[in-house]
Amino acid sequence: MGSTQAQHEKEKNMTLFKQIAIMLTLFLLLILGTVLVLNFNSANESAQERLYEDAKNTASSLSLSLGSANGDISMMSTMINANFDSGTYSYISLVDVDDKILYERVAESELIDTPKWFLNLVDISAPLASANVSAGWNQVGILNVQSDVTYAYTQLYTILKQLLLSFSVIAIMALISLYLVLSAILKPLKKVQHQAEAVGRNEFIIQEKIPYTKEFKDVVVGMNKMVAKVQAMFDKGNEELKRHKEREYIDADTGLKNRKYLIDKLPEYLKVDASSKGGVNIMIAFSGVIEANEKIGHKDVDTLFQNIADIFKTYSKNYENSIVSRMNGTEFSILLPDCSDEDGLSIAHNIYESSSKSIEHAGLDKEQTFISLGLYEYNYTQNIGQLLSLSDNALTQAKFSDSNIHLDKSESATEVMGKDAWRKIINSALEKSSFKFVSWTAVDAKKKRVAHNALSLTLKTGDGTEYFYGQFMAPANQAGLSSKIYQNVMHMMFTHPDKKLKSSTCSIRLSFEYLNMSETYDELSELFREHARALPFKLIIEMPDKLVRSNSKGVKLYKKLFETYNIETGVYEFIGESADYQYLRDLRPVYIKGESTYFLTQSDQSLSALRLITDTVGISLIATGVMDLETLHKLQERDIHTIQGRATEMITLL
Repeated sequence: MGSTQAQHEKEKNMTLFKQIAIMLTLFLLLILGTVLVLNFNSANESAQERLYEDAKNTASSLSLSLGSANGDISMMSTMINANFDSGTYSYISLVDVDDKILYERVAESELIDTPKWFLNLVDISAPLASANVSAGWNQVGILNVQSDVTYAYTQLYTILKQLLLSFSVIAIMALISLYLVLSAILKPLKKVQHQAEAVGRNEFIIQEKIPYTKEFKDVVVGMNKMVAKVQAMFDKGNEELKRHKEREYIDADTGLKNRKYLIDKLPEYLKVDASSKGGVNIMIAFSGVIEANEKIGHKDVDTLFQNIADIFKTYSKNYENSIVSRMNGTEFSILLPDCSDEDGLSIAHNIYESSSKSIEHAGLDKEQTFISLGLYEYNYTQNIGQLLSLSDNALTQAKFSDSNIHLDKSESATEVMGKDAWRKIINSALEKSSFKFVSWTAVDAKKKRVAHNALSLTLKTGDGTEYFYGQFMAPANQAGLSSKIYQNVMHMMFTHPDKKLKSSTCSIRLSFEYLNMSETYDELSELFREHARALPFKLIIEMPDKLVRSNSKGVKLYKKLFETYNIETGVYEFIGESADYQYLRDLRPVYIKGESTYFLTQSDQSLSALRLITDTVGISLIATGVMDLETLHKLQERDIHTIQGRATEMITLL
């Protein structure tokens, strides 16, 4: 039954080229085979006729010669022997009028030099030819002659081989010609097929060369129009989203990022596997703005704000991934990852001095118009609300400070153990490969089914103590061991895959730092080459939006590598901050993941533009950090149904 089903599937998937080629090949072989059989049968009949004619001619000529012997048996036997030995005969006899044999010669049985199957297939019979032998008016007797069929079999077998050779050459040449002709005729169809397959992969390919055949031409023109419309939809969504992002993320007066951008971006900095473990957030407030507007006018005040915004950018540019944002009309924020409190204070003093000079240069009294700077030293364990609230408290203290600058520090995150102890545990786990996978579900709440399993890690020590990802990854980052952990677990995943995950779909999140390492691509290539084909589950590798939106050569190499081994791509930490979203079309991830707060705070226009882009190229949206059903319902109202987080445990699956 299985064999029959497989054969049926094979027939269903047979291409038009194969179907036409097989049909014409069978027709050609049928014609050639028919002609071959007819030619051979004709040769067989000719051979048998020739055997009879030869025997008949011999009988006639020999009977005349025998008549001249005047009945002398000795002379006649000599004549018969001479003819028998010089010809190909199986039997010659001379009988008298009373049917008494006067003389006869019978050929000795010889092995016929032809295959047995040929002898069984071809039946050749040699007719007996007779002639009267007379001496004058007296009849001596009757001469019987029969040709030897051995020679005929040999000749016919030689003819068959020549026919088979000739027809094989003709068949091969005809099939080659048929292939070339069909390839030329169906070449436009092949391009249509490639175009259709590209559409299935959400790629936009316009076929420039229009075929001449009317049917193919109509199909190609129709496909081109459809692809052009889809491309236009993507471009429209791209432009719309870029415009809305500029309005939603950029302050129009200063060109700085705004509060919404900072809040959407902060989750990237406040997580256990963040590249930065903390830093300083500087909140800055302008005082005396109303008086400044009255004194120099709104236009000059806007110019002053722009100049001071440039000062902020100047002093923050030395910190990679710093964010300068305008929180409201008179307050700003400068987030400086990996900045110490001493450096933060130094920058704050420099900003204060430079801003005071700009205020004076604008013709304002710096005693009446001034800035206050509240510095808060944060760490990765805090949430967004804590960071902003404590930064505001520092700013409030700065406003009452004589120097207009104040620093608050967060309490250090409580460590389970010291850095050296953590380094020892992690190194031991790397040596013994004692990391284990645990899975969390991403659930499609609309269809009430698991979309995929998101894999995370645990670390188990020799004494049985188990640490979760959030416990060991932060000290691993601080010790510079996080990339080694990813190397270890990727090798473990492919060389010793978890059988419990068989036939499921799983995702694993790889960090920016690990993917950006020069050796990672070569290591993954070798690992995939040896083990990817045997992976018992479907794998999705998630890459950070921070990396993929660069659309760099490295990202394209990863994309090609993953496609080669049927590994799909996902994007995480998406907040739509790219200047262009063409990279989503080029990468074509199966989904993009963003915080639930990101999706809920987007304007309807921005979310519609994003959906237009993702729907065009077949990308799903997944909200992460969904902790309750109330948040889920809000997301569903915005047509986002696939989620990760604690709320997945509250959904009854089908």
